[in-house]
Amino acid sequence: MSKLWSGVALTILLSGCATVHTVSDESKAVDDLAKWQTNCHTLSRAYSGVAYQYCNLNGPQRTGAHWAPFPILIDMAASGVADTIILPFTAYQQYKRGSVPIRRLAY
Repeated sequence: MSKLWSGVALTILLSGCATVHTVSDESKAVDDLAKWQTNCHTLSRAYSGVAYQYCNLNGPQRTGAHWAPFPILIDMAASGVADTIILPFTAYQQYKRGSVPIRRLAY
C-alpha cells in the first residue's frame, strides 16, 4: 500500500516539474518561453528543467500562475534532481542535436 501512495505522490510532484515538461514536449516549452519574452535565446537539453525555470525567471515580470519566484525556485531544485537522474539521455541528446532555439513568436 505504501508503494501505491509513493507512486501517487511522485506522480503529483512530477506533474508540474519543468524537466518532465521540457523532455516530453520541448517545442511547447520553448514556445512558452518565447511567449513569456524570456531573455534566453536557447534551451539546453542537458539540465533542461533547471534551464527552463531559469529562463522563466529571466524575463519581464508577469502575473499569473506561471510566474511566482518561490514556486519556480522550488521546481528548479526538484528539476535539478530529475535532470541529474536522466542526464545520460539528455546529455546524449545535447551532444547529437544541440540546444533548442527559442523562436520569437508574434502574439
